[in-house]
Amino acid sequence: MNMPQSLLVTVAMCMASTALAAPAEQRIAQQGRWFVDQTGRTIMIHGGNVTLPEFRAGGSDEQRWSAETASRMAEQGFNGVRLVIFLSGLMPQPGVIDTAYMERIAKTVAAYKEAGIYTLIDFHQDQYSALVGVRGMPDWAVFADGHQRIPGMNFPMGYFKDPAVQRSFDNFWKNHPVPGTGKGVQDLYVEGLAAVARRFRDDPAVIGIDVMNEPATGSRCAQPDPAKANCPELEQELLKPFYEKASRAINEAAPRMIVFVEPFMLQGALGTPINTPFAAAQGTRGFSFHNYGPVKEIRDRVNDGALAHAQQEKAAIINTEWGFSNDPAEIAGQAADFDMRHISWLAWTRGAFEALVDPKLPDRGNGNRVALLRAYARPYAEATAGTPVTMSFDGAKGVMRYHYTSAPPGGGAAKGETMIRIPAVNYPGGYTVTVSGGTVRSAKNAPVLRIANARGARDVTVTLSRVGELPPLPAGKGEPDRSEAALRALPPIPAGPLTRNSLLGHIVVTPGGRALLDRQVPGMLAGMSHVHGWEKMTLASVQQFDSNTLNEAKMKQIEAELATLKVVAGPVKVQAADRLSTESLTSDLLADPRARAILDREAPGLSTSSQQGLFPQTRLRALQPAMPEILTDAALDRIEKALAALPK
Repeated sequence: MNMPQSLLVTVAMCMASTALAAPAEQRIAQQGRWFVDQTGRTIMIHGGNVTLPEFRAGGSDEQRWSAETASRMAEQGFNGVRLVIFLSGLMPQPGVIDTAYMERIAKTVAAYKEAGIYTLIDFHQDQYSALVGVRGMPDWAVFADGHQRIPGMNFPMGYFKDPAVQRSFDNFWKNHPVPGTGKGVQDLYVEGLAAVARRFRDDPAVIGIDVMNEPATGSRCAQPDPAKANCPELEQELLKPFYEKASRAINEAAPRMIVFVEPFMLQGALGTPINTPFAAAQGTRGFSFHNYGPVKEIRDRVNDGALAHAQQEKAAIINTEWGFSNDPAEIAGQAADFDMRHISWLAWTRGAFEALVDPKLPDRGNGNRVALLRAYARPYAEATAGTPVTMSFDGAKGVMRYHYTSAPPGGGAAKGETMIRIPAVNYPGGYTVTVSGGTVRSAKNAPVLRIANARGARDVTVTLSRVGELPPLPAGKGEPDRSEAALRALPPIPAGPLTRNSLLGHIVVTPGGRALLDRQVPGMLAGMSHVHGWEKMTLASVQQFDSNTLNEAKMKQIEAELATLKVVAGPVKVQAADRLSTESLTSDLLADPRARAILDREAPGLSTSSQQGLFPQTRLRALQPAMPEILTDAALDRIEKALAALPK
């Protein structure tokens, strides 16, 4: 056996290409829990959810696509997208495929393919359809047993409270007959799946079809409580026959296309056990899961449960929805959780993913675009000539460490080169590489780092280091995660002490309340921000999601501290701009000479930090995860007391 080789790369390698990835022409298959290419290399996918370029959300006329969108995405290292489509567009009449809609899908796939980006086509629904919920199914597929949509019912509460949504799902699972067709609604849905599979059967850029986004249980087991939402019998009764029909249809129409199936909607938010049935042929089994756990303990439980199920069922695993936060530290933390488990992912950003990567597009909702892009755009091994062992990335230092064995998942000898995508936003000045057990074959600072395994080497380790510092962040122009308007619309605050049954919004607007929750349950408020109406929830209801973190001892401790807060009963008043505190926007604090003097004294280095692009949209206390050495708990407490002592 040859001894491991070490090489510090600072010069270009001869004959190496510096171009971005070639068109996505290598077909991807499934091998156990992994994605693999035709040479047997392990494949990882990073990217986001996208729409058809002409799609306009909520009647908006904002541009969602430019001629550079796909290439900009590849420039930041992304190699996959989940393309959201709707049966309402594909099959507006029972059994009739809209050929113009199909061609829109094909043109979008081709544009991403040319940039080296693979597409997973997602049959999407949110609360079943626009007629009873949000979007997805055509009107002819809605059988709500006479129920009408409840006005003002925000997503996702319709799944739990609106009979129109629930009965529509009930009848979908029953394959309700569609008048005049001689077929059931589920049968026609499967015909739509098969039509898309046939259209793209010979296109390797389409890695597969996501059979249904977040299927719901209907009127049964529809409660956001892990003690009541664990209904494994429904996975067998409802999902199994549907997935069998769908898998058979896709396998027959496109034998090499991966069939992705999802667990029920709540399993990605509550961490209840996953027993999703699979029916596709081996080599085409894909497991698509979501993770919107409000706290890390739940997110870990979801990730671990999904991975264990994928390993047991021999299905390639990919997370197809996560994120939906403008907190870069939170996004970086969740991405690291996927890295350590070697789980591919396609994020669901708060604003459009296309706008996150393409500065030519109007960006609404993504906060500080560059800060968020740095969190999502991480270096990773797109293709590994072997099997991944460990992977980590320190975004602050720009250091990636990767260890893999040269034995591929399918056995035999590894073929081809390992290819690591290097996002431009995190390595603007280039990088250096140290390799043990392999040799670099790409040019200096190439956007795709290529490594050949050394002859006889069983283990390969790669250390990638940023050259120079990241430039300061630009000023953020996006929208904050939490809406002050929603807080102002809350009912009046009742007299008496705050308790576990108080609205979260009432706790947050009470002086000291937000800080108390951030201290006692770190990350909870940020994690809940993706839930519509979070401010109307109570601690007691959140406890249902995570009774381990919010155990009885913790709840009593929180209640004891809540009882010490001074409550002002009556209409909700969001803190006025002239009352400075650690809950004020950091830019407002620095703009006030008195407050700036306090920050310079108690948090030296803050005002000159490279993170200052976050200041216009981020409250001081919320900056702590990004600047833990400067904004310690003790420093924040001293700042809070000093600000409170300032004359009004």
